Amino acid sequence: MNRKSVFYISLLIWATLVSLLNISFAQRDADHSMFDPLVDVCELVRKYYVVETDEDDLAAGAINGMLHELDPYSEFIPADEIDEFHKQASGSYEGIGIGIDVKDGYLIVISPFEDSPAYKAGVLPGDRIIEVNNLPSKGWSATRAIKELTGPAGTEVVIKVLHRDGSEEVIPIRREQIHVPSIRGSRRAEPQQKDKTDADADDEKSEKGVNEKDVSEKDAGEKEADESVDEESSVKVQSNGWDYFIDEELLIGYLRISNFTADTANELDRAVEQLMGRNMSALIIDLRSNPGGLMTSAVEVVDRFIDEGVIVSTRGAHTSEQAQKATTGSTYPRFPLVVLIDQGSASASEIVAGALQDHSRAVIVGKRSWGKGSVQRLIHLSDSGAALKLTTDYYYLPKGRCVHRIPGEKDWGVSPDIEEDLDLEKLPELRRLMAELTRVPLPDEKVRPKKELIAELLDLDPQLNQAVKQCKGLLRAQPKLEGLAHLQNDMESQSESPVRNQ
Repeated sequence: MNRKSVFYISLLIWATLVSLLNISFAQRDADHSMFDPLVDVCELVRKYYVVETDEDDLAAGAINGMLHELDPYSEFIPADEIDEFHKQASGSYEGIGIGIDVKDGYLIVISPFEDSPAYKAGVLPGDRIIEVNNLPSKGWSATRAIKELTGPAGTEVVIKVLHRDGSEEVIPIRREQIHVPSIRGSRRAEPQQKDKTDADADDEKSEKGVNEKDVSEKDAGEKEADESVDEESSVKVQSNGWDYFIDEELLIGYLRISNFTADTANELDRAVEQLMGRNMSALIIDLRSNPGGLMTSAVEVVDRFIDEGVIVSTRGAHTSEQAQKATTGSTYPRFPLVVLIDQGSASASEIVAGALQDHSRAVIVGKRSWGKGSVQRLIHLSDSGAALKLTTDYYYLPKGRCVHRIPGEKDWGVSPDIEEDLDLEKLPELRRLMAELTRVPLPDEKVRPKKELIAELLDLDPQLNQAVKQCKGLLRAQPKLEGLAHLQNDMESQSESPVRNQ
């Protein structure tokens, strides 16, 4: 090939590249032309605003303004706030202990965590936080709110709330280290009785390493007689465990899941194993005022109660559908199940209640849930060190219902099978009783009889009372259902048996 031919081929390649680059630049210019007004406004603000402005603050404000038009959960996280964001997401922090959401620019309390500073100070589910330390909070993102509400243990934050009844209240709260146990029972276990001689012997064995010989039958009989007449021969040993029964006669269990952590499913396994070891007949799972937590944990919990089918799926405009399905390896034996929800049940709680409802595995009692079922993805912006928290998917229940409360949609959250209200006037009294039930009793403390405590609890908590009634109804129906199942099995076996000529 001569030089002239090489020259013309090179010229042709160069012209093609220029043409392609021009198209690319033109497309990019067209895509970015929408930002021309923003650049103009920023320049005018920089030149003419009454005081000096910070360009970084202006940029962050412009970005958050754009994201706020999408939803309350998408937000821009500056580089200097990334560490704080990860700290909050870890679940271990110092603050007041509340789950919050953003609605119409206002901070709304989903629920205060049980026994948290906010709970003890009187913060209620549904409260609107209108001020934090005298700063109006309207327009704050959830991240900004958490930043203002958290702080070193022992320091104080003052919030002003608007209660659902329309009254306002200023509430000072002292921050603490927040750690919420995932699962608890109906009350703390009573101090355990232990024989003094056994306790002394245990101490002597541990201190001296003495190996005791078997007690003779005569000595054992004398010891038993002494125990029956001498109340001073036994002592109470403090117990930090939980009593998981709400009804001792019918053996109805009760488990309260406060939030979903990495260890929730393991805690549930231990509690259910303990209940089944005592022949549990039915179970109530209380998800009220549970703001959510780890979705993987919620899937694990549902997987304990069903052995097949979809638990939850996610999808968005730019993502393919992903489904989480049940497995057979860790499913509990089938028993009557009732789940309690209310307006404070959000996110992971809604997945658990909704999945069990769609699979006809549980009766749902209470009030309609919160309606928070969106997935946020954290995208790091490598050039600036900042990050974008962006909603990319919604959660869908097995029958296709979207959990998230999308503006304009009527079908969201989880609606109970049996609707039941709480008496808000009795709420302070109910909280006082809950504090009594969840406090660890001292070894020498006289504890009120369980029957008396549970009777008072069911009187103050009509939702829990309804759940117990539903369990009793399911237990009454169980023999009939089992009889029908046996009859159906017999009919099927007869139809399958070969017909003999007479």
